[in-house]
Amino acid sequence: MPMKFSSFIMTLSIINLSLLPNKAESQIWTGVEEIKIDHETKLQMFNKTNSACEIAGRSEIIDCLPNTHLNLIYRSKIFSWNKLINPWEGSFFIYFVKLDKESYVKDLNGDGFNEIAIYPAVCGNSPKSAAYIYTVKENKLLPYGTGIYYWEIGTPVERIKRNPKFVPDI
Repeated sequence: MPMKFSSFIMTLSIINLSLLPNKAESQIWTGVEEIKIDHETKLQMFNKTNSACEIAGRSEIIDCLPNTHLNLIYRSKIFSWNKLINPWEGSFFIYFVKLDKESYVKDLNGDGFNEIAIYPAVCGNSPKSAAYIYTVKENKLLPYGTGIYYWEIGTPVERIKRNPKFVPDI
């Protein structure tokens, strides 16, 4: 019987993570779970796995992929933007990734509003896949476009294309 794609990705992610000696020694990628936009705005997207997944000899009945929430904190108020990451929820680890060599935040089109990139991590064999770029405007995350990100290399998002009507590819 052929393996479902989601089962394959889950297995691949678990295998890749289990092979890492420790996060400090093995981190090549540059994904983070929190970024500061300015003095009144920051974004958080923490990947939380079931604590039973940390036990050696993981049981097949335990779902070891994360539960993730995307929050924008603006002027000390929390705004949920979970709807943006719903296509990947429970199937991928999701991170913010760099838009240029030095930063996770950049005004890509010079309009005075910063953009950020969100990446559902597809682990294994240095895959390149889509990063999704959003404009941060006060308490809103507005679709900007897409780019290509190489997870295991950790270079900034490349080939950014403006397309505010993109559809997440899963």
